[in-house]
Amino acid sequence: MERYTLYQTYRLGILIDFFKTKELIAELDEFIEETPTEDIPHVFYVLSLASDRRTMIQLLTDLSQGVDDELPASIIVGLLHRDQEKYTTEELYRKTSLLASLLKDPDGDVAWEFRTLNEANEEAQLAYGMRFKRKKTRERMLAKNEKALRDALAKYAKYAAEFDNKNWGK
Repeated sequence: MERYTLYQTYRLGILIDFFKTKELIAELDEFIEETPTEDIPHVFYVLSLASDRRTMIQLLTDLSQGVDDELPASIIVGLLHRDQEKYTTEELYRKTSLLASLLKDPDGDVAWEFRTLNEANEEAQLAYGMRFKRKKTRERMLAKNEKALRDALAKYAKYAAEFDNKNWGK
């Protein structure tokens, strides 16, 4: 995977609270330890020494300028699918909604799909909360939306493997 795509992936992941900055620092430190000094980009040292989340995001933003968001966003969605058991449905909706809002192209596949799912869920929450007084009916209707979200996440599962191979590229 191209290094700049990885920067954008981490940037988006940190912004939606999927990654913590200390995780990125640990990844960078591991890469630095395992790689000959002459093969380590200077910026990795700078990122590894970043003092806080804001600094890390600013550095990643600067490094990933001009990178198409679609692949990094697909990777994040694939990682959300892989780790979906860690999150409630509401957290998954929040993370995918935030991700969709962060992407430069609002009509891109990832942005459009998750914006649409989030809008449908919000409408269902309003409608089912008012119209259906019976708890079972409301739960069944919201379960359909949850299944749609999980199915959409599953479509991006293959991208998690791309990220997991830890190939920092050139």
